[in-house]
Amino acid sequence: MNEVLTNEEIDTLLQMFRSEGGATDAEPEKRPLPIAPIAEVGGRVVSPIDLLKPNRLGREQMRGLERYFESAGKLLSATIGDKLRLDTRCDCVAVEQLRFGSWLEQLPGPVAIYVVQMEPFRLPVLFTASTSLLYGAVDRILGGSGKVQKVPKDFTTAEHTVAEALVGPCLDRVCESLAEVVKLKWQFVNRFCNPSMAQILPSQDVVLSAYFQVTGDFLLGDLRLVIPFVSLEPLLDRFGRDSVAAMEPGAMREKLGLTVRDVPVDVAVELGGTSIRLRQLLELQPGDVIPLAARIGDPATVPIMGKPKFTGHVGRIGNRFGVRVADVMAE
Repeated sequence: MNEVLTNEEIDTLLQMFRSEGGATDAEPEKRPLPIAPIAEVGGRVVSPIDLLKPNRLGREQMRGLERYFESAGKLLSATIGDKLRLDTRCDCVAVEQLRFGSWLEQLPGPVAIYVVQMEPFRLPVLFTASTSLLYGAVDRILGGSGKVQKVPKDFTTAEHTVAEALVGPCLDRVCESLAEVVKLKWQFVNRFCNPSMAQILPSQDVVLSAYFQVTGDFLLGDLRLVIPFVSLEPLLDRFGRDSVAAMEPGAMREKLGLTVRDVPVDVAVELGGTSIRLRQLLELQPGDVIPLAARIGDPATVPIMGKPKFTGHVGRIGNRFGVRVADVMAE
């Protein structure tokens, strides 16, 4: 199907809406447009289209994507800190869907823009970095302090090449965070610093935008990733799936048991307890007897990691003392 409808196809669609009782100029009240049947115009197939409901990501899908990009932020923190040998932090501060034109209008400048092909995505994605952040990173990678007083509006080819030593690993971390959903393989297509050259999509197309903020000792800037909706559309069911929440209660019991079975746990036995004054405690001498509130034959308390869990009876196992568990204590 052609991406852009011709005038003939638009007229046919409008005629279908009118024939099905859709809203016209004479009917100002807003009504949902009916779904038109598939028809052929000039030998080409016209598919049903809802002009009032653009393609969107659902709430659960957005939540799933937020979790993946929050994970990407943690990976980026470690990568940027390692590459620049600085204590840095990268937080995912926003994941949103909007029109591509709106995203371009909000893009701060000056900024370095990379057009990246991420297979198997149909369309390229954009990855941007604040020029101040990237230029400081270039200076740091080349052995400088990273403290840059004046930032140029554009990069030279050599500076772009050095910057890719940081941008490339950052893209690796983004792909790694999404690996559970889709295996991505990226490559640079183009790079520039002029936002007007970033018009890779029609302005009305829906995109997903992830915004990361980088902070360090003297570095401050942001990283942004924008993915066209049409590239994410075949994967929408995967983003909304929460594999843990969908499990039946107890489904992880066996796996959890294998994971924690070798964790050391402190077990004790309390024969009894009492309260004495500090003066009495200071006067205690070897051989003194402290009376307990418990009596002979009463069950002993068995704390686990300091918290009472079982009651039991003290006895002997050969020439050693032991305790037989009698009951599980209420929470």
